[in-house]
Amino acid sequence: MHLENPYLKAPYTILVVDDDADIRSLLRTFLEHEGYRVHTCEDADRAVHIFRRSPAIDLLITDFSMPGRNGMDLAREIKSIRPSLPVLIVSGMMMEPVELEQMRIRNWTFLPKPFLLPKLLAEVHRILDSETVESSATLRA
Repeated sequence: MHLENPYLKAPYTILVVDDDADIRSLLRTFLEHEGYRVHTCEDADRAVHIFRRSPAIDLLITDFSMPGRNGMDLAREIKSIRPSLPVLIVSGMMMEPVELEQMRIRNWTFLPKPFLLPKLLAEVHRILDSETVESSATLRA
């Protein structure tokens, strides 16, 4: 059963990329319950393919550590296609200060695993709310 979140002005679409099937399933179920449309996949190559086919994606949530290309590499590639796409990187491993600084400079959000689902939801709302404000300001300019 798909529930619409009354706080969402529009049903946003989120791309979740994680090599752990259980995490993908949990995030999909949780975010869909909150009213979001969700695409999921297990690696960067598949994520780029989905993004090219579904350009209406509003947010990329990606694990940092995956086989093949990591989440930062994925985010860079997708942002080369659409620079305005917001990014949320999650990771259960200790991040190097230089990696965290690169994310900060790019205005990407980092959320360490394990996290509580309400914390993830708060970050998603914050990111999408700020994107809506920026988009509205651009449209008015």
